[in-house]
Amino acid sequence: MPEIPAASQPVSGLVTPATLSPLPLWALLLGVFIFLSFDYGGRGLNEPDEGRYSIIALQFLTPGADWWEPKMSDFGHYDKPPLVYWFTALCFKVLGRNEYAARVPCLVGALLTVIGVWWAARRLYNELTARWAALICGTFAQVWLLARFLTPDMLLTGFCTLGVAAWAESRHRGGHIGWWLLSLTLWTLGWWTKATPLLIPFFGLVLACWLLRDRTGLRALRPLRLLAGIVVLGSPWFLVMLARHPDLEQFFFHRELVERVTGHIDGRHGNAFYYLFLSLVAWLPWWLLLVLCWWRAGKAITRPSLNWLLGALGWDGIITVIGLIAFSALASKLPTYTVLLAPWAALLLARGLLAVRPLVSANFFQRTTIITLVLYGFLIVTGVLLYPRFEARIRWNSSMRPIARALRAQHAEVVYLDRYWPGIEFYFGEQVYYVLSREPRERADDNGVCPSLGRPHFVLPTQWKEHIGSNAATNIWLVHYTQSGNAPFADARRDTNRREDIAVGDFELLRVK
Repeated sequence: MPEIPAASQPVSGLVTPATLSPLPLWALLLGVFIFLSFDYGGRGLNEPDEGRYSIIALQFLTPGADWWEPKMSDFGHYDKPPLVYWFTALCFKVLGRNEYAARVPCLVGALLTVIGVWWAARRLYNELTARWAALICGTFAQVWLLARFLTPDMLLTGFCTLGVAAWAESRHRGGHIGWWLLSLTLWTLGWWTKATPLLIPFFGLVLACWLLRDRTGLRALRPLRLLAGIVVLGSPWFLVMLARHPDLEQFFFHRELVERVTGHIDGRHGNAFYYLFLSLVAWLPWWLLLVLCWWRAGKAITRPSLNWLLGALGWDGIITVIGLIAFSALASKLPTYTVLLAPWAALLLARGLLAVRPLVSANFFQRTTIITLVLYGFLIVTGVLLYPRFEARIRWNSSMRPIARALRAQHAEVVYLDRYWPGIEFYFGEQVYYVLSREPRERADDNGVCPSLGRPHFVLPTQWKEHIGSNAATNIWLVHYTQSGNAPFADARRDTNRREDIAVGDFELLRVK
């Protein structure tokens, strides 16, 4: 086993020279870009997240829109700071109203993540480790998925990873203030993207420097000043919203902060091992390759000591472990959260592979790597190409694209839905009503009136028939989600002309007027 340096020293000694040369950086980045963006716009927007984020971004492009006030179906929506909405709106402005433009911020975030882990690994370890880390990170299943799925998580990860990389550069240059200021800027952009989740990798980095007795790293990090700067520079949007809408104080500090720790109102729960099991899928396929190499090396690997393990973990390993513990302790759980840890898990895996590489034959290593990647790539390509055939048949995550296509073919003027599927507004337009018992109201004084409709998009289940009767349109359709027996439209078929009913995946389209 390669010799492990003391924890107080840089742990570049973990990586041993390997005969397998890394790809040129330009080729690596090009390959990752092609892998992440293959058939990028071929899939319809998934519900509810992609539909929600897309229509919020689109509302910023309406005449007279207030760019400080995110709106979802014309109700104020304050769950996230507005940076990802602004970025998405800019993409729509430049590239048009399409799926590719909607996901560009996520693709940019993934590429920033890959560049960031390469940069950080290059300064903390060496170029060989850096390129392997970039390759592993860019091909992780979790990174691939979230680079193609519109949420703030991938963009947040890109800013945070670059923030750590700028710290590594500052550390390399003896605490240079210019690189520290760049790190502060990048962490702040992360705060404007999704706010508090970035504190987990931030505190993971602080603890890593402390556990490794890395005084140079702590001096370069200036953690208290950095944290204060992030909070101060990241707070203007929250302060403006609180000044305009004082009742949002309860929303920000209770629902969005306390409830994410104690149990989110949306029911995002999981057991204590949720993220451990999730990581086995999210960080495929590279940990499988590492396990195979360890198994092959067999007796050549000696039993490690506790000090060896601490030194072997390094900054990246400690960030990963601390992050998994922290996310596991939160009551609110979502598969997207741990993508913040993916670049550091990739770096840890890269160092592990390069450490075990000399203990197995070159033929075994190369053959196993190729077989693993070919199988993985085959599954990815097959899934991408087949997915559009089933995009209306995956229950709550279905896409509204085929629904809107069918409605346009019938020349529908107005549509009523018995679930909140916001992507229908992206594909069909504003002439949409949702029959729900609860509106997405986050402020008591928000009436949610849509300017083009003259009334809100939301109708109570007891009032939808009367609402349709008062609508002047002559071609009105219901969209019924067939997987829910308690939906408001479950019995509507008895009152409609069945010859005009249309089945689209998990949905029935019923003409009522």
